[in-house]
Order: sequence, then structure tokens, then C-alpha cells
Amino acid sequence: MYLTFFCFAAIGAIRREMNNSGWTWFAIGYQCGFAYLVAFVINQLGNIALGKANIIGVVLAVLIIAFAVYMLVRPYKESTKLTHDVKVK
Repeated sequence: MYLTFFCFAAIGAIRREMNNSGWTWFAIGYQCGFAYLVAFVINQLGNIALGKANIIGVVLAVLIIAFAVYMLVRPYKESTKLTHDVKVK
């Protein structure tokens, strides 16, 4: 997976599939924002390893990592609810 800007063909495919320019811009912004956060965390971890850590940056990086871990392990709400009665024979 590349954490860079889409190629123009991919942007055109997103535009065609979504049929909405708002969702196209959201997809572009989401991927660019995610790439920035990943690069920020890696930079801060590198600064810790080199001994040039900035406390504010380290705290933000730890918060980003904690949020990512929480989103990975949080319970899926819809997994415990059924909208229809299911009878097993």
C-alpha cells in the first residue's frame, strides 16, 4: 500500500464509481491525511531513537497510536444485534 497521492487514473475511477465529486475529494483528503499521520508518527519515533524528541510531538504520536489501536480492537456494535429472528433447523 502506498501512502501517497493517487494517480489521475485512480482519481478518475473513484469519480466514476462514486458519481459524486464530494466523495472523490473526501477520498483524496482521507488518504493524504492518513499518510501525513503515519509519516508524523514514524518521524516522532525516529526522533526518540536519535535523542531529538519533542515532548509535544511524542505525546501527539502516542495519542494517534492509541486511537489506532482502539479502533482496531473496539467491539463491533452490530455483531451483537439481529434485526430478524433467525431459526436454525
